[in-house]
Amino acid sequence: MKKNLLLCAVFTIAASLIANSIYAQEQPVEYKQLIAKCGKALKQAKSYCAKVEYKSSFTISSQENKANSAELNIAFMSPDRFKAAQIIDEGKGERLWDGWIIIGNNYYVFLPVIGWKKDNNDNRIKTCKAYSPEGIMEQLEGIEKAYKRDSIRIATKDGTEYFVIKYLFGNESVNMEYLPPELRYSKINGTCEIWINENSYLPLQQSSEVSYYLNEQNGGISSVSTKYFSYNDDKMKISEPVMGSKDF
Repeated sequence: MKKNLLLCAVFTIAASLIANSIYAQEQPVEYKQLIAKCGKALKQAKSYCAKVEYKSSFTISSQENKANSAELNIAFMSPDRFKAAQIIDEGKGERLWDGWIIIGNNYYVFLPVIGWKKDNNDNRIKTCKAYSPEGIMEQLEGIEKAYKRDSIRIATKDGTEYFVIKYLFGNESVNMEYLPPELRYSKINGTCEIWINENSYLPLQQSSEVSYYLNEQNGGISSVSTKYFSYNDDKMKISEPVMGSKDF
């Protein structure tokens, strides 16, 4: 349960540096109008996918810990269907996988030994709903409230132009209780970016990267990135699974 709660906290943040981008001169963009158009575009989307990746690496008392990572893949179909697969790597040489489907408030979990089973898991329902159109907008609004907005720029990536909202944050915006005890008094510096398509107003990605520094013996870095893709894919299907079936 603690692991699920921690992953929920991780997966509702946003993160990772963006490479291979060309920034143009900063343009005057009205934030409220941009976010309103983004929200409208998301609500009109019939379906999409989200890929969330979390990575962290810390050095404690000069000993480098093995990196941890987690990946969550979510497919969404309007109005309330989700299919998710999760991979967790705790740096111990094994990768843990599980998957589930949510239709409304019904939760179905895939167990490799027995197949599909109807169960209850409010935590995972909440996690998936954080990536519904309404959930994504709540994330963006939460970032605006929690962090200091630095700029809104136009960026070109793979031939497409995007609005890029950049935020900066420090110790005041981070829940220190999730850190190892040795790092809870660290100096924290973080950046967060939200990329929104200039034409469709649909989000491409949101990302954040945080560095922790206490002294030369104790520090680390963590990142979370969420990428959105496959909007309005007519081939996407999310149906109630057959109980006992081992087809994911």
